[in-house]
Amino acid sequence: MVQKHQLNWTEAEITQLMKMLGGHPYLVRRSLYEIARSRITMSQLLRTAPTEEGMFSDHLRRHLLNLQEDANLVTAMKKVIANTNPVRLETALAFKLRSMGLVRLQGNDVIPLCDLYRSYKKQNPWLLV
Repeated sequence: MVQKHQLNWTEAEITQLMKMLGGHPYLVRRSLYEIARSRITMSQLLRTAPTEEGMFSDHLRRHLLNLQEDANLVTAMKKVIANTNPVRLETALAFKLRSMGLVRLQGNDVIPLCDLYRSYKKQNPWLLV
């Protein structure tokens, strides 16, 4: 996709983007499109992505609103975000968070799908309270 957008990136740049976005198709596609059109630089994207100023704020808020409909999901996601290691959750909660696209499985445990979701919480500590 980087080549399709005629971006001449190093492996390190691709790795940075993938780490932040976890390969999420919509987020990656939108990022590459905006960078290719010179609407944002990679450093601006990485700095602002997990903030209300960032280009994914609507996407992040939608996930937040969906989470807040179920207190158990909020508690589970807080646990996942707070830990740097994979977390064991009740199967139903892990399945729901995975179905929402917020986590990925690592064996029977879960980790955030991407750094964007963990960073959003760090940038906005009042979230998921």
